[in-house]
Order: sequence, then C-alpha cells, then structure tokens
Amino acid sequence: MLLSKERCFRCHSERAVRKCPRFKDKLIGWKCCMNLRIDLHCPSSCPYAAQFDESHTSPFPAFRSDSNTEFVQTTQKFLDYWCYKSLPELDGISPAEFARQDSDKMLKWLQQYKYPANFPLSYLMQKLNIPHEEIEEPESPETVTFAFFDAVIMQEWEKLRSFTVNDVDFDQFAELYTGIISAVPELKKTKSYSILHAGAADDGISAMVVLELNNKIIWAVLLTSATGRWKIRQNFNGGPHLYYEQNQLFHNLAEALANGKEEEAWNLLTTNMPKFPDCADLYYYRALYWQLAKQLNKAKEDFWNALALDNHFFAAGFALSTLYLHNSELEKARELLNFLHQEKPDELNAWNNLAACEAGLGNLELAKNMWQQIRQIAPNYEPARKNLEKYNS
Repeated sequence: MLLSKERCFRCHSERAVRKCPRFKDKLIGWKCCMNLRIDLHCPSSCPYAAQFDESHTSPFPAFRSDSNTEFVQTTQKFLDYWCYKSLPELDGISPAEFARQDSDKMLKWLQQYKYPANFPLSYLMQKLNIPHEEIEEPESPETVTFAFFDAVIMQEWEKLRSFTVNDVDFDQFAELYTGIISAVPELKKTKSYSILHAGAADDGISAMVVLELNNKIIWAVLLTSATGRWKIRQNFNGGPHLYYEQNQLFHNLAEALANGKEEEAWNLLTTNMPKFPDCADLYYYRALYWQLAKQLNKAKEDFWNALALDNHFFAAGFALSTLYLHNSELEKARELLNFLHQEKPDELNAWNNLAACEAGLGNLELAKNMWQQIRQIAPNYEPARKNLEKYNS
C-alpha cells in the first residue's frame, strides 16, 4: 500500500494507493482502480488484475484487495456487469435472463461452486431476483472502525467507549475516556472518512485499519479480538508506522525520566501525545513526569487518565494507589486497591497495601487476616511478615 500525499490521477479526489500499469504506472485510488479492473482488461503484470481460478471452482474472478470493503465493493461492481453478460455456460443468455426463466435452475447452477466467506452472496441473489435469506454482515475490524467513526462524525462521544477494549465499570473510567477522546482536535473536526487499507496480523487476534479523514489526515486504528469480539485498542494520528515507533518512544521516555531529564521527557511527551491521542502509556509517563516535577495532583489526574484508556493498566493503578497511601487518603487507596486485587489476586504488593489500608482505617483483624493469607501463599514475603509482627506487638 502506498501512503502517498498525491491524489488519484483519474478523479483527483481520493488518495492514491497504488500504481496503475494500465496507465503507465500513474498513481490511482482504489475506487477508480475498481471501476477499471472489473472489465477484466488490466494487464497481467498488475498485481490487482482479476485472477480466474484454473480449477474452475468459481465462475467469478478473484480481486486482490487492500481491505474487505474494497473486495466486497469490487465484487459487487463486477456482479452488476456479470449478471447481464451472455454466458456460453447458460445457453448463451445472461444470468439475469436465465434466473428469470428458471430461478431454481439458476440457483442449482450457482450451488455447484465455492465462494469465499466474504463473497456478497446476498447481493448476487438480489441482483438475480432469487428468493433467499438475508446474510447479516459479520462483525469485523472494518465494521467496528466504521461504527466508531460514524459516532465520531455525529459527535456521539459517549458511544465511543463501547467500541473499545475499555469495558470496566469502575469509578470515573467512562467519564474520563469520553473527556479525552472528545477533546482530540482531529476527531472534533471529522466530517468524513474513507478506508485505505485493512489487514490482520499473523496472531489472528490483531488487526489494523487505515483511514483517511476529511480527505486529508491518515489515521490508523489498532483492534484486537482477544475477548472474542473485535474491539479498538488504540488510535494513531499519522498512520500505521506509528505503531512500530511507539516502543522506542516509551524506551526514550523511561530513560529520560530515570535520569531526571525533565525537559527532555516533557519535549517527548508534548511532541508525541497528539500522534497517539488515546495511548495509556503516554499518560502514564506524563504522570511520572508530574511526580518528578512534584506536581502530585496532576500526577493523580494522569494516572486516572491512563487507567481510563486501559482499564487493566495495573502499573498505573498501583502507582496511583501509592500516591493516595502516601497522602493518607486511605478510603480512595482502599477502593482502588480492592479493584487492583480483583484484577490480579496473586499480586502480593497490591494485596499487602490493601491490608495496610484496612489497618489504617481501623479494620485491624481484617488486615491481619489478609497478611496471614499472603504468608500462606508466599511464606518468604517480607512486608507481610513485618506488618504482622508490627501489629501483633
């Protein structure tokens, strides 16, 4: 896939995504490419030229596509042409006429072939006026992304979280997520989107969808189906390459903060946060920056923001609970540590701190019971042993 800034040489509207050998390798958009290649006259040197199955398992050509959307729309466009084309296999008449004369016979003829899972069969049946059961389009990375951006265009900000991996109903998670995402300048100005590319990773549970917003901005969306349904994990303002660059960014930030280089860390944060508008890690690192700058209230805010963008971000939650503990905000610390303990029951530091909260709030027997449970699981865990000694004496 090309991510050229150039527009399609034919329509001058859509973004060019590939070269067209049919027109001396001029850059073309996928929709104009679609309108050309359905006539089956593209040179064989073009990787997007229609390909027929030599084993004759399908009467339709295969169209290489950069997204499921492109495949479906190109196939539908071809079917518009194919349905009215005279075919020797159908006694020299068109599929539409053949189906009009005997729809059962036409259906039987079609059933002898195999079709890919994303083939628009319902569309074909509709074109041929053959009665059929509607086949609902399955949820996919593209359909989820489109639903997300349809809501963005309508500025239905409260809906957006439901399309993401963030599904935990705790404290201010939903409110904070909505506040962050609704403040992204590019999303606030979004009036249209078009798909450029979509693809799944080798792991089978990750996918990337690349869009163009307002005929101008390249925007990538990372999705995961780890829970069984496709959900948005992260947005990238600039393109899919940012996904591969962010780990180095995190490394540079961690190094700058560890070495007390406040200015360097701040410059990295302010430069990159617009590119990664819903990146929990960057809010986490900014919280660490605020701690280094001794602005603890701002640190708390950004630890909460990190949790709102990744509801299972244990490190952010634990750091926030530690701030509450140090400030003797025991009720807030207990509520958060209870949540963290439910998330990771075997995480001993959170469990130990939860027990310390209970002790500080006067629930000493409950605290002792927790420390005893910890020692049964991990006899050599020193903080639990010391706390028991302290309160038993």
